[in-house]
Amino acid sequence: MKIRKPVLLIECIFICSFIPYISAGIHYCLISARLLKVPLCVLNSKGGVLKNLINIWSTQFVRRIISVCVRSPLRPSMLRMVNLLVPLRADSGCIIAICHTPWKRLLVQWCLENNFALIMASGKWTHRKRRIQREGEGFSDLRQIVKCLQQNGRIIIAFDVFNNLNNCPVNFFGNCCNVSLLPARLARIAKVPLFTAIPTLRNGIINIDFGPEFDLHHLNSDSSGVMKNIILFLESEIKSNPGVWPTNYYHNLA
Repeated sequence: MKIRKPVLLIECIFICSFIPYISAGIHYCLISARLLKVPLCVLNSKGGVLKNLINIWSTQFVRRIISVCVRSPLRPSMLRMVNLLVPLRADSGCIIAICHTPWKRLLVQWCLENNFALIMASGKWTHRKRRIQREGEGFSDLRQIVKCLQQNGRIIIAFDVFNNLNNCPVNFFGNCCNVSLLPARLARIAKVPLFTAIPTLRNGIINIDFGPEFDLHHLNSDSSGVMKNIILFLESEIKSNPGVWPTNYYHNLA
């Protein structure tokens, strides 16, 4: 799918491209002086600490520019930055399990403009965004979600949600966590496939890269195994590119 890159955004990033390097350099010096800790997910990633810090700061820099532009007359150009790499079938519902991402604001706007999917998320969204939000709280809300899936609708839900239960323990960057089974269980109840996706910034475009896919056979036989594989996939992607995960999530893995 050919995407027209927003020229103004690219020029702005180019002109100010030195800022992430300065920020990453200061961050690296503070880590070297042992005034800050380096998160395990950065320490264990490919390319070394400094390179990964530059990656993270660059992502945050671009995210802030997009966040401002998406509220301005440049909004249509910003929405053209989203590139869905895998076409989805129109005659079947599905769940798209996505990781928490720095590009949340842009992707929500893109889903709204393109009537792409409903998003399961907590919190009270405002104005037009409410049209695509489902909190998934209570029997009535869950029944609507399942009905949407069975009518060939799409539901987007975060898969990197951890809780205090003990029904799906995983090892995530050396930490013992319990991941929510909700994405797999919803797909199994609605009898729809489960796709995983990670948005990645490449060459000025937010590419929605699809990862492992799971059909009803996998979901019915081992929902816990499905979620464990998804978390392993996320850990591998973060090690390759720490910028795919929001900065504030790293603090819990230090």
